[in-house]
Amino acid sequence: MSVAGFFRSIIQKNKPAPALASDELELIEPQGYTLLYAKNTFYRYLFEGSDDVELSIPEKLVIEVAINNLKRKEQRILAVPRLPSVIPKLLRSLRDPDSSAKDYVSIINKDPVMSAAVLKLANSVYFSPEGAHIDEIDRAVVKLGIQGLRSVLSAAVMQPIIQRESPYFSKTGQRLWTHSLNCAVTCEIVGQSRRMDKYKVYLMGLVHDIGKITLFSELCKQFKLNGINESPGHSAFAPPMKKISAHLSYLIAKDWELPEDICEALKLQVGLNSETELTPYAHLLYQCNLASELYAVTAKSKRANLSGVVNKFHLPKDLWDTLDKVDTQI
Repeated sequence: MSVAGFFRSIIQKNKPAPALASDELELIEPQGYTLLYAKNTFYRYLFEGSDDVELSIPEKLVIEVAINNLKRKEQRILAVPRLPSVIPKLLRSLRDPDSSAKDYVSIINKDPVMSAAVLKLANSVYFSPEGAHIDEIDRAVVKLGIQGLRSVLSAAVMQPIIQRESPYFSKTGQRLWTHSLNCAVTCEIVGQSRRMDKYKVYLMGLVHDIGKITLFSELCKQFKLNGINESPGHSAFAPPMKKISAHLSYLIAKDWELPEDICEALKLQVGLNSETELTPYAHLLYQCNLASELYAVTAKSKRANLSGVVNKFHLPKDLWDTLDKVDTQI
């Protein structure tokens, strides 16, 4: 089963989010923490090193090949792995109102990888704030409930896609995964306060950087296939990502046939600026992504400097503490 089919299957039809006034959907940049600042700082965090190193001709050709490959839908689909075979059964149970906790336990237990992922995420401080350790799937299912199970399963599905080993940057995959989960949690918390669909905005945050990780994986693959002797650095990864990753995220969301609200929100992140007319979902994603990027690149001792961001975006005062809890168990 495809990743696309998984996400389509567990999204239920819901009433649209209440409309916000147009002035509430403006792209407002906090003083000192602009969109450009956050983007550049976040890329330096993902790819350590200088961004002004001249690329060799072979490196430029490899980048061109990778980008051209991902412009074609058949290549993009191949870049994302299929889901474990247990997922279709699990989806049927999630849609069946008569399914019991035992049904979920039986299905999840048949897939050791899925079981381990569910337990790991269910034991995170975010999903289990009381701190009681859960070591059995049946307890995890009962504790999480259907809404929580959807979020945990989505994270469990996305994690192996995002968290990939790289011969060039050992921390990039993990950092992208951490940021994706942090953005999902931020979207969920803030979106719920704005009466938006809790699971849909969580999913939006979870997949918003799928363009980055897909391009990163394709570049690593092409550099290796073409026998680039020297390890390509920041200049080989960050500039092409800045150029096309947002559009690529939108294309992949369309390939997966994700809800139109999510696709449109991703589309509006392409070339985002103060003139962009934002939808409620696009506005939420802009704010939550920027906040999550700044959280990633700011030392804990200096987070007080981000108070302007919290106030400007009307974010929860304890947001950074909540994200700390997400980070500790990933």
